[in-house]
Amino acid sequence: MRVLSAALAGAAVLAASGAAAAAAAAVARSPAAVVGSGCAALAVPRSHPAIASLDPRPSAPRIFAMQYEQDAGNVVSYASFRRKIECMLRAYVIPHLARGRPNVVVFNEDIGLATLGIGSRGAVARGVFAHGGAPSCTGRCGSLGALSALTSAYARPLHAYQRRFGGLSGLREGFVAATDTVVRGFMGTFASIAKRYGLYMIASADVPPFEQSSHAADVAAFADPDLHPRPASVYVATAPNVYNQVFMWGPHDVRGRGPDVLRNVVASNRKVPLTSLEVALGLSPGPARGPAAVANLRPYALPGTRARIGFATSLPAFTWGSPAPGVNPCSDTALYYMRCLSRLGANLVIQDEANPGRWTGPDGNGIEQWQPLSWMGSTYRTVSDPSVGFDYNVTAMMVGNLADLTFDGQSAITQRGLSGRGCHYIGNGAFVPGEDQPVFRRYAGRQPEFLALAPWVVGDRSRAALRHVGAELAPGSGSPLEDHYLETALIADLPIPVDHSRADCAGA
Repeated sequence: MRVLSAALAGAAVLAASGAAAAAAAAVARSPAAVVGSGCAALAVPRSHPAIASLDPRPSAPRIFAMQYEQDAGNVVSYASFRRKIECMLRAYVIPHLARGRPNVVVFNEDIGLATLGIGSRGAVARGVFAHGGAPSCTGRCGSLGALSALTSAYARPLHAYQRRFGGLSGLREGFVAATDTVVRGFMGTFASIAKRYGLYMIASADVPPFEQSSHAADVAAFADPDLHPRPASVYVATAPNVYNQVFMWGPHDVRGRGPDVLRNVVASNRKVPLTSLEVALGLSPGPARGPAAVANLRPYALPGTRARIGFATSLPAFTWGSPAPGVNPCSDTALYYMRCLSRLGANLVIQDEANPGRWTGPDGNGIEQWQPLSWMGSTYRTVSDPSVGFDYNVTAMMVGNLADLTFDGQSAITQRGLSGRGCHYIGNGAFVPGEDQPVFRRYAGRQPEFLALAPWVVGDRSRAALRHVGAELAPGSGSPLEDHYLETALIADLPIPVDHSRADCAGA
């Protein structure tokens, strides 16, 4: 993690409402009962009350793992995106804030992706996001078509960037051209909300490096034509490289210069290694070697606590490797990511997730036929592998269909050293010979290190029955269940040192 500030001024972190007892009582309330009527237009068909595992110790940060369901209706405008995020906070966070200690709200990998579709320039893309491609569309042509539509809609800023950078081509054109929209919509929302509510906010998007400019020529080239009056400044890409980057905003500004949306960023991390889909989209990996790679992973010391937060955005959380004796795992983070993160002293891993595939389908490695079992190699291995020193893993999953892409999973918070009754992801009750890889055998059955686990759309049952439900959820299924994923949140206090006597499996 690239640390952008050594610490916030002072150890006092929050202005919050409600003590732990009040928060525990509020957890049982339905999200619909918490939010006001202004959130009704952005409500999801299927939601679940917050699931909590609380602890009274004042030094324990309170973590909120938000399972956000994306929808094209959330990104009609800058206001609709902000409203959706605030509605989730009002439902799952604000009633349960801890007093006098940090509250850390973890949203998902690529939650900023769909903000590419904001405004009139994104109207065609939003239509594709909502309805997928043509009936004959195969091979992710719907999502690729949406990016192509955005590239055409952003012709004016793209032309300006072509002159600046030259050689800009491929699908990354759309990401670079839409820099101002994504930064204004996604980053502007999270930066301001963190300060408004006194929170730490974590989320990610695909963005290039950028600056904030008030030069007339830049405003003319890059301002959103929908904004009236025209904004006084715009966010301008300073390089053609686009990174899957996670940001952590704090409750106060920690610098007085630079883009306003970065002034309260306390830490960030550029994803490395990348998935094959991200490579196909033209994204650039974060640094893998040298001082820049170490800085990219260095944990953030959360003020007022003993938590040292490290980021592992999806694939990096599965990247362990086996360095030879004497080899520093930080010598190549693309090979030994998790081992380097542990060596640097991280004890709380934030695994922000946008898993592009059916939860009931095969793993992205093309071999494992049941994804929830292979997923144990990240969220669960983090706190059960004796060769690393992590205490907690917080995995916040994004769910929902985006064009012809499915995003699904079960959010989880895991803790080292629990010894309760145990629980498991759906379909993981038993190892299935001939289907499951032997390396995952130890992860089948009930496992105690789940501190909190979000339910899936339906309860556990045979894998065949779960696959059927997964097919109904998928884009283009025509089922009444299509795109009806579960929106919810997990809430947990995470003291360090850990409390081994805690009850496990909240929500399971």
